Amino acid sequence: MPPIQTIWHIEPHTQAKHAILERYLKAWLPIMSRWNGRILYIDGFAGPGKYLDKNNRPIIDGSPLIAINAALKHKLPLHAEIVFIFIELDPRQCEHLKNLLTQINLPNNLKYEVMCEKFDETLSSILNYLDEQNKQLAPTFAFIDPFGYSDTPFSIIKRIMKTKKCEVLITFMYKDINRFLNDPDKALHFDSLFGTDQWRSIAQVNNSRERKRQIHELYHRQLKEEAKVKYVRSFEMINEFNQTIYFLYFGTNSLDGLKQMKAAMWKIDPYGAFRFSDRTDPNQAVLFEPEPNFILLEKTILTQFKGKTVSIEEIERFVLAETAFRETHIRNPILKPTENAGKIGVSGRTRKGTYPQGTVIQFF
Repeated sequence: MPPIQTIWHIEPHTQAKHAILERYLKAWLPIMSRWNGRILYIDGFAGPGKYLDKNNRPIIDGSPLIAINAALKHKLPLHAEIVFIFIELDPRQCEHLKNLLTQINLPNNLKYEVMCEKFDETLSSILNYLDEQNKQLAPTFAFIDPFGYSDTPFSIIKRIMKTKKCEVLITFMYKDINRFLNDPDKALHFDSLFGTDQWRSIAQVNNSRERKRQIHELYHRQLKEEAKVKYVRSFEMINEFNQTIYFLYFGTNSLDGLKQMKAAMWKIDPYGAFRFSDRTDPNQAVLFEPEPNFILLEKTILTQFKGKTVSIEEIERFVLAETAFRETHIRNPILKPTENAGKIGVSGRTRKGTYPQGTVIQFF
């Protein structure tokens, strides 16, 4: 349940999530602005716009101000029309956000609308209108960050992602979902959340680790198979008590979008009252540590490409799409030592020890 007060203290894992959001938007905005005349940012559960710091001062920006400032203060010119849609049901929080936003001077190409309404009803209304007009949703980044699980139906996610230039960052409230999964009164909510009734068999699983794996994998699979999202990454948010609070699911149809989201994730300090782990591959739960696990990455690459001859671009695509690692983790940490050890052969370059685009790698 959301806090009773209008504004409240920010949690460390929320700060981490917002840092990821800010870093990603700073990369996403100039890319999308360059190629599209109009782009949207949708904040599905916008909140009051500010958090209290440890001294009870309302000075820490929430996601709406983070998004606005990412565009307003960007070092690159953003020429597209950028529309921010902030949706918040709580009337006190909604009014607080409106008051904050009226104090910001925006250029003509930056516009916003605050809607004091329910997320699912508002998005359904917008999407229904577009369908009636035979129009598509503009390229959109949708930040869907609820307190619970009853107002984020999978059908809405699926409709957003019908437009290939749309992306979603979803807070999947695992702790609350797991707590109530066996409550028969919540069954219809979970049918809506997952977009299927397959969760019902998971509710009978008693082993906590296996149950978490199956819950995670079901939502991941629904995004891939039902919503037809090409690239899905999920990040586990763990508190200071080593409990999984929620998963962050990122969905995109752009490999470049995936690249930028990974860059944002790997930049966040993993120490403090939170940590991250990548859960996309349940057999490779990679913790985000200051020094990546290059032994694991080397083993993964050598296994995947054993006996094959492939381009550096193909290796990059595999690492980006199928592992927790970044494309920047490939060359010096992996290819150089494996070449020196005689495990690979390299052609298509002018200087040894380098692996520019067009390089061809033979795996022995």
